[in-house]
Amino acid sequence: MFIYTREAHPGENVPRHDSFEDKLACAELLRDEAGIGRDILVDDLAGIVHHAYGLMPNMTWVIGRGGRVAYKANWTSAANVEAFLARFLAARNEHPPGTSPVMYETQQIEFRYPDRQRFTQHLARNGPRAVAEFEKAQKLWAQRGAT
Repeated sequence: MFIYTREAHPGENVPRHDSFEDKLACAELLRDEAGIGRDILVDDLAGIVHHAYGLMPNMTWVIGRGGRVAYKANWTSAANVEAFLARFLAARNEHPPGTSPVMYETQQIEFRYPDRQRFTQHLARNGPRAVAEFEKAQKLWAQRGAT
């Protein structure tokens, strides 16, 4: 399922949510624009779920029925999630008779190549303030990276 937590880059056209109804409307807009076919849950106005899971944008979590985190990524890649689930389910289900799998954790770095044109269109859709604030943030990130 998908959890809509907040509008990442609010602007004049798509502002910060002032009501839960506004938030629901923006979740529907995202669903329609991005073609999301799975269920979408909407976090409350205080962002309780977003706070509980680290406040990062576009996070992905796979959580087992018992509540154990099986996969966590600070950016969503459908291909990576699909590959993980295939490996995870195969390892869990396909083991020699009489043995139990032993779990271990990994950490890795992935690369992504964002569609800047689509991202810029999304910012512009939200409004000039969203574009200006993102440009300001990019300058800040560049300065931090230079030190």
